[in-house]
Amino acid sequence: MRPVPDRFFAAVRALTADMPAKQRLITAYVDHLETLHPEDIPESIRPRFESLRKAMNSVPPTERETAVQVSVRKMSPADAGRYTLSILVMFAELVRVRNTGERLNSSDSPPTGAFARSSNNIRVPSFLARSS
Repeated sequence: MRPVPDRFFAAVRALTADMPAKQRLITAYVDHLETLHPEDIPESIRPRFESLRKAMNSVPPTERETAVQVSVRKMSPADAGRYTLSILVMFAELVRVRNTGERLNSSDSPPTGAFARSSNNIRVPSFLARSS
């Protein structure tokens, strides 16, 4: 099995493919993330990953479509965009932790929201903001 960061990298690459946004989300999840188990996921991103997993399986399958396909089809474009961003944020957290040498399963770090404020009060994604 490929390492978790590699699987998230592949998912992010799938999110940049030349196809409709919802199809990219389905491909990224099914091809690269669906078979991950909760114990495979570092604690720092596990709640976000579980939220993604629940959303991607929120609607039962039909005769013609899987649960993931139906769930994404029924999502609003805004919801699909949020889950796409969630995959990117989880990948960014894996990269940040890898580059800082911080333990992936560390629960010591403070929880971060989707956005933080810079020193001049501009909203930036948390994974781009530097902690003081």
